[in-house]
Amino acid sequence: MLTIVFKALFGGTMVVIFALVSELFSPKVFAGIFAAAPSVSLGSLGVTLVTKSGHDVAAAGEGMVLGGIALLCYCLVAAPALRRLGAGRGAGLALAAWLVVATPGIVIWGTA
Repeated sequence: MLTIVFKALFGGTMVVIFALVSELFSPKVFAGIFAAAPSVSLGSLGVTLVTKSGHDVAAAGEGMVLGGIALLCYCLVAAPALRRLGAGRGAGLALAAWLVVATPGIVIWGTA
């Protein structure tokens, strides 16, 4: 239970820090993106480092990198697919692209 509380506090602090930093840059439309993903990732890695081993932190980092690459592929496929195929089919195709990239990592490392 203490780990969950620590993770929430640390993650919340990181969200606030990244939100403040993102306010310094333009366009403001990216402020939410910079406040959410990096801060939650760093919060999670920080708690993992305190509560577990360096090996667990490395595995979590690898999963985050693979997840980021898979998300990039999803976005690259989704943008044109949504215009051409509509919401349902376009999102399905983008999800398939995400699975193609993420599945090997899930199978090999057990992360994504």
